[in-house]
Amino acid sequence: MRIIIAGPPKAGNVWLKCILGHIYGLRPLTNRETPQRPQFHLFKSWVEEGGFPDGTIFHQHYDYKDELVDLIDAIPAHTVTIIRDPYDGFVSSYFTIQQHKEDGLRSGRRTDVMVGKKLSDPEVIAYLRNGGFRNNMRRAKEWLESGRTHVVRYERLHSNPVEELRAITDKIEPVPDEQIAAAIEACSADNMRKMGGERSKHVRAAKVGDSREKLNDEHLAIFRDKYADMIRALGYEVR
Repeated sequence: MRIIIAGPPKAGNVWLKCILGHIYGLRPLTNRETPQRPQFHLFKSWVEEGGFPDGTIFHQHYDYKDELVDLIDAIPAHTVTIIRDPYDGFVSSYFTIQQHKEDGLRSGRRTDVMVGKKLSDPEVIAYLRNGGFRNNMRRAKEWLESGRTHVVRYERLHSNPVEELRAITDKIEPVPDEQIAAAIEACSADNMRKMGGERSKHVRAAKVGDSREKLNDEHLAIFRDKYADMIRALGYEVR
């Protein structure tokens, strides 16, 4: 079995990878073992060179593309996408960018304007107003609407994880609820922080609704003005 988790960043990809990896006994591929960028031609070459071994799982933030899923299906491998409330996703992205500053990492991307700034800083507000977060939401929307990926909701992984995961595992390969519950426990936020490496760095608040505490009226007004269509398309309430 092989699983690829494809979709937007800061939606719980590393958490889901940990859970599915434990459920099916899959080895997570390291960054050195996977394509260096989420580009179709790199993925295609990697697969053709035998880079996606059986019994493994990995995640990358690919844009949806029919040819990509055709290739994944032909391997064969399973595609899973995790979707998260865009408000929480934006807050999570903001704090990850600050973490990159602390780690001495710079991405060279548009998001660099937020490095070292408060969430309410005019430059952060301008980034949001100018559509800086729309690409993440577009990627999520295209995967969701493709009908060619198994969709997991971040919020339901918190509120009813066994049921949410059973809906996915029944389509991939059914497993007992006890096996799902054991994987959820192994990949709890506390345990992932203790694992070190990539897993610990990707776990911050690990909760639903963080944006309700962090975003102000100006942020919310911009989301209503610039992103309402995307928010509704993803199945969330415009606030």
